[in-house]
Amino acid sequence: MTTNNSILVDNVRSNKSDNMVWAEMAFLLKKQTGLYISDICLTRLSLEIRKLKEAALTPEQKEAKEHFDEAVEQFVEEHSVDNVLAKADEEKAKAKGKRKSSKPRASAKKQKEEKEKVAN
Repeated sequence: MTTNNSILVDNVRSNKSDNMVWAEMAFLLKKQTGLYISDICLTRLSLEIRKLKEAALTPEQKEAKEHFDEAVEQFVEEHSVDNVLAKADEEKAKAKGKRKSSKPRASAKKQKEEKEKVAN
């Protein structure tokens, strides 16, 4: 018969992120009891905590969180490596295009020769 050991934690107070707190607790429990605590269990625990926190939010807090998430997503998209590199390539192409569209200037010798030809 297999036995499942369960440890229930009602409340944890820390200034660290939830994932870090649970990882530290798992490490301490593993050290004290010799039990193996998988990363999958910690991930599931983190997801459950996130769900509980989101359920406890007021409507104003939910709206603010959604707005913040949208702003973060937009910032990440605008500053992604692909977009930054694409903008740099566009600027280079524009700079090359400006150079090509302007008239190339003749050297001083050629300008003198043309003036002499016109004068004759």
